[in-house]
Amino acid sequence: MSKFSFVNKKNIQNNNFFLDQDESHHLINVLRLKINSNIWLTDGESGTYYCKVDTFTDKNIVEGSIVEYYTNQNELNYHIHLGLPIIKNSRMKIAVEKSVESGIKELTPLYLDRSIKSNVSVEKMTSVMRSGVKQSMRSVIPKINPVAQLEDWYDIEALNIAALIESKDTLTLFKDEIFSAVNANKKISILIGPEGGFSSKEKEFIYDNKFLKVSLAKAVLRAETAVVSILSILNELMVQYE
Repeated sequence: MSKFSFVNKKNIQNNNFFLDQDESHHLINVLRLKINSNIWLTDGESGTYYCKVDTFTDKNIVEGSIVEYYTNQNELNYHIHLGLPIIKNSRMKIAVEKSVESGIKELTPLYLDRSIKSNVSVEKMTSVMRSGVKQSMRSVIPKINPVAQLEDWYDIEALNIAALIESKDTLTLFKDEIFSAVNANKKISILIGPEGGFSSKEKEFIYDNKFLKVSLAKAVLRAETAVVSILSILNELMVQYE
């Protein structure tokens, strides 16, 4: 289990830090951290800190000193903005967590025509994102936007990609377009469909706005599986670029 925790930047002064109660409790009582142990911290805003634990206060607060500081550690050098349809809560949690572990920088929950009609808790999604950041030892908590409609999420300046089951093209066929977009510092916006697929109106929008339309598998994938699949393929493809 990784000794990786969040630290509030306000709790760092002169290369010394202290953690809040929740993070301290987890390290002391769950991970059984000892004094003089080394841990990794992130402020969630690009800073990562390799630290030594100096003491536990009488209120069981972890205090320590910063040994090394890094910026944007374990972060992709391209911006992925995921458009995620609202699906069942348990599957939404998986999709959010795995997308964070796969390096997205931004996420927008989408009301699509065949989305599940339920409310989205940004607070709960933020908690899931924090868990994903810890697991992957990233240094940035992705941005989460309010729920939006497809037309409002669409970014004319971005490279827009839609996972469309009837497409015959794979993501790798568009590597030149993807590399060009990254060179131009464009966002890569990825659109995933809901369980019932895109409606005719949404498909028309995708075609009219010249999305790159890609197929991920011969089988029909659940939304959360499609998220993992397309992000894995994209990140593997980008290894060639880097």
